[in-house]
Amino acid sequence: MKLRVLLPLLVFGLIAVVAVLIPSAQSIADSRTQQVALQRQASLDQVVQRARTALVQGGTSGLQAYLDRFYAVYGEAVLVLDESGDPVASAGGLSPDLDVRAIAGAASRAIPQVSLPRVAPWAPDSALVAVPVIAAGDLSTGVVVLEVDLVPAKTEVGAAWALVVVVGLLLLAALMAASLWWTRWILRPVRALDSAVAALRAHRGPVPLRPSGPPELRRLSRAFTTMTAEVENTLEQQRGFVADASHQLRTPLAAIRLRVDSLPRDPDAADDLAAVDHDLDRLEHTVERMLTLANAEHRASASRHGVDVARDEGAERECRVSASDLGRPHRPRLDAAGLELDAADEPVCTVPCGRADLDEMVQVLLDNAVNYAGSGARVRLALRADEGSVAVRVDDSGTRLGDGDLENMGTRFWRARTHRSTPGTGLGLAIVAELMRAGGGHLRLERSDLGGLGARLEWSRP
Repeated sequence: MKLRVLLPLLVFGLIAVVAVLIPSAQSIADSRTQQVALQRQASLDQVVQRARTALVQGGTSGLQAYLDRFYAVYGEAVLVLDESGDPVASAGGLSPDLDVRAIAGAASRAIPQVSLPRVAPWAPDSALVAVPVIAAGDLSTGVVVLEVDLVPAKTEVGAAWALVVVVGLLLLAALMAASLWWTRWILRPVRALDSAVAALRAHRGPVPLRPSGPPELRRLSRAFTTMTAEVENTLEQQRGFVADASHQLRTPLAAIRLRVDSLPRDPDAADDLAAVDHDLDRLEHTVERMLTLANAEHRASASRHGVDVARDEGAERECRVSASDLGRPHRPRLDAAGLELDAADEPVCTVPCGRADLDEMVQVLLDNAVNYAGSGARVRLALRADEGSVAVRVDDSGTRLGDGDLENMGTRFWRARTHRSTPGTGLGLAIVAELMRAGGGHLRLERSDLGGLGARLEWSRP
């Protein structure tokens, strides 16, 4: 975003600086050209006066002596022609070649040829000017041709242009610095808001916002900070309510269980009592999973604020295991359900997660395979470790999942339409996701290459 804001400012600034520098450079060149023309005009007037005297009265020795002194002082060649175009006197070796005769012919018509090309670093080193020698009756009796040396003027113009370029670069640098400061001042709160939104979306701790920038963005930053605090407070209240409600439900459920167990087992009511027992089992399991979810969410929320609840309680934060170690306690249950578990003894990896949490997450993922993959399915439990990450992966060859199923998996209490009659609470993957967030990892759900669900528990190594 900074480049998109800064680039137009720099382009417009460059155009403005160039628009100022080009006329300034042209003005310097025109001024120096005019100065040279005026100086040479004054010099030519002196030469013309002596040339008129020599051409009218005859005798060119005095004129030649003056031209020699003129060349010695100014270093510019000069040539005097009579009305026939023949040389009368000269200094500096200027010969009547085609260029000289052309400009002399134009001046012989009593029209001075004193215009000079604009003096610029790429202009020619010299230029010819010619002035007619006017005698009585406004008739031209000769022409004075001067080869004007433009090298000193070109050097001065080049130095002046270099100074103009330096000033322009300084102006452009100042404009760039001002534009950069202005852009940063404008975009600093925008970047802070973007980081805060990304942190909120990733379930990390909210980034403190310090109001800065224009008044509108200051108000937006304060409003976002207030909104974030209210959202965090609402979520914390929600988590507390779930934990409290689940905890309070355990006592009446236990009382109901005792009363049901103490009822006489009348054969006529046996089916009803069995149904009540089944419903109580489901309800107790749901309450237990809700308490587990509330605890995981509390730990994840504390982790976002830099507090490791498990470490503070003395729990280990890493363990060395293999896929076989993780799958061994669950193998009898999978065998009884008709599933084949593939879990290798190697490699043994250090996983940045407590063993209790890791066992609970693996149990949830294997329970899903038992409940939804179907009898005869293959379940693969694998560990992978490299320099950047550690991952535990559970894949099954169960029923192929739809796109909508993958998108909704992990949502609380969500269950696929085809599996709603299967026992379960719909909280397992949500618990795993929160436990992973609490431990600094991520749960990724995707289609497995075996055909069913692929669940990956991934931690990044520092």
